[in-house]
Amino acid sequence: MIQKQLTANGKDLSQLVEKAVWSGDSKQVARKLVFSIAARSTDRFLPKIIIHEGDSVLLRDGDKTLFGGPVFDIEKSASGNLVTYTAFDLMFYINNSDISKVFDDTPEAITAWICSHLGVPFGSAAPTGIKVYLPWLGKRAYEAIMAAYTIASRQNGKKYIPLMRNVNQVCVIEKGTLCGVALDGGYNLTEAVYKTSLQKLVDRVIVTDKSGNQTGVVEDARAQSKYGVVQRVYKQTEGRDTAAETRALLYTMEQSATVSAVSDTRAVSGYAIAVREAATGLYGRFYIESDTHTFEDGKEMMQLTLAFSSMMDEKEAGS
Repeated sequence: MIQKQLTANGKDLSQLVEKAVWSGDSKQVARKLVFSIAARSTDRFLPKIIIHEGDSVLLRDGDKTLFGGPVFDIEKSASGNLVTYTAFDLMFYINNSDISKVFDDTPEAITAWICSHLGVPFGSAAPTGIKVYLPWLGKRAYEAIMAAYTIASRQNGKKYIPLMRNVNQVCVIEKGTLCGVALDGGYNLTEAVYKTSLQKLVDRVIVTDKSGNQTGVVEDARAQSKYGVVQRVYKQTEGRDTAAETRALLYTMEQSATVSAVSDTRAVSGYAIAVREAATGLYGRFYIESDTHTFEDGKEMMQLTLAFSSMMDEKEAGS
């Protein structure tokens, strides 16, 4: 059984659920809930649970609803004694739907239109006031939102992420707001791992006109002398801030960390957390890139993947 309240179609299953895993990722956005229920046909005392694809699932923590969404996958086996269900929140429909429209509006207005067009409730979208031109023909709706916000981000330096609030409302927030959780190696932090990587290195950007002719170059000479050269090509587009967008493409060292601790449901992807851990030197504000909260046998644990800077799932208008 789990301590959280889990219901399907209004029926409380909390006493029957063997394990529940609630997770999210800043690059997948749709949060997922996977839970397992015992199913032994020979045990006549075990309640028979019937859950179908499309049935609505809610996960609550006291008065707070953590998750709401339909069941998409059901897995059973002849030899096993468990049935495993997978549900996604309503961002699934934004992630997996295509749209065709030429936008000429702000990212916040584009997000509202997409939600209305797809019939998914819209809550709010972080205001930018930056008008973007975005031809988006037969491509994913989620990527359209992120492409519009990517253009704005390269002008104002802010990072954004869409997520669900109030169970069923699509919202876009400025990424990296502190969630209120603090982890300490001497108190509530059970494990921490620190990693550095150069795999996303970009220290030279070649600027071209629309015909492909080079018109300039932006580079990080210090990084080149230390790590070598990895370059990208940026094609100028009318109405876009070339200087800001080329600078935004430069990238050197990627730092990341994973931490494990007792679950705190405020710690989810898109927000920031405070950490202090002496052995790895993790100290300060970190950004949650992915989170996994596991509820099993009365225990509640979480594992978080952290970034040292606020990163965004950038999408190019021409991709």
